Amino acid sequence: MLKSFQISNFRLFEKLEVKKLGRVNLIVGKNNSGKSTFLEAIQIYASHAAIRVLLEHVEARQETWSNDLYKQPQSFLANPLRHLFFGHKLPEFDEKGISLGEISPESAINLGVAVYQDQTDPNGTTRKIHISDFQPDEDLSNVQIFLIAEEKKKIRRLFSLEIDIRDIQRNSQRGLYDGHDRLNPKFVCQIVATGNTPNRQLSSLWDLTSLTDLAKEVISALTLIDSRVLGIGFIDAERDERIPLVQMQGTDEPLPLKSMGDGMTRIFHIAVALVNAKNGILLIDEFENGLHWTVQPKVWDIIFQLAERLNVQIFATTHSRDCVQAFEQTWNKYPEKGAFFRLDEKHGKIKATEYTLETLADSLEMDVEVR
Repeated sequence: MLKSFQISNFRLFEKLEVKKLGRVNLIVGKNNSGKSTFLEAIQIYASHAAIRVLLEHVEARQETWSNDLYKQPQSFLANPLRHLFFGHKLPEFDEKGISLGEISPESAINLGVAVYQDQTDPNGTTRKIHISDFQPDEDLSNVQIFLIAEEKKKIRRLFSLEIDIRDIQRNSQRGLYDGHDRLNPKFVCQIVATGNTPNRQLSSLWDLTSLTDLAKEVISALTLIDSRVLGIGFIDAERDERIPLVQMQGTDEPLPLKSMGDGMTRIFHIAVALVNAKNGILLIDEFENGLHWTVQPKVWDIIFQLAERLNVQIFATTHSRDCVQAFEQTWNKYPEKGAFFRLDEKHGKIKATEYTLETLADSLEMDVEVR
């Protein structure tokens, strides 16, 4: 479990430190204060900076866009991966780039840019040699520019930044970068996005859960919305899509999960992701989506209990004061398990303000804005 976390030169974070994390962590802040970005940083760290995860993040923000009227410069400097770096700019060669990890130099994963050149030894074997003293104004025609990941002085070349992003995406989908991603992730990491989880992924997670003892935990969570829920299953529908159906007490016909309302859908997505994050991390963006304020304390209670039982660390974001109040109410029941912090922009930099249970309770009682 992460005890702390630091981020440097990642998206809008030039430097951010959160000194104390808990089993269940709630993050608040105004729009564009970095809440979702913080979740991205956790996922990249948990994945050992897997190529698939890096590409997913730039694709999700549509940072790979292009059209015939606006041509990006034909240079590695225009690679869309630059958007992951602070200021939307790749670092200089061998300059410190993105750094993610616990507040300890030994734990950090660093992403940067390095220069390599093919060299052939007397046996005819060609290897890529890192050129550490390369200058930006030197001839680039006989070298390659790579995005690299460094951890504990070990460097992985991820991919050449001179390759078109569409080719990088295709190569990743075909498994051509598997050799670079063979490191096991630091943590299993499940994500519930603002718009929930795609049905294909959700059905796969449910398949892993439905025949285990954890299935009853998911059903129990659904009964917070409607006590008549007996079971759930996925069936094949049109366009090769699988959709979830809910079995209800007193009805012969199973009902589509989506017909049961946004709250039922949101809880199902959170509960399925949580039980599949065992011994890992669960990220929930905009926790309150679809959940009425009256049910949120009960959902938080289930989350605190299952997070401890399954050894899951949870990071959630919210805009909602009701959500903060429900979290504080539940945190009171498990005082050693929670953590709460707010992200704010001050003088062009994002800072984290950490709250104790007592200071959060006092702020809510005095009606101080904490979102």
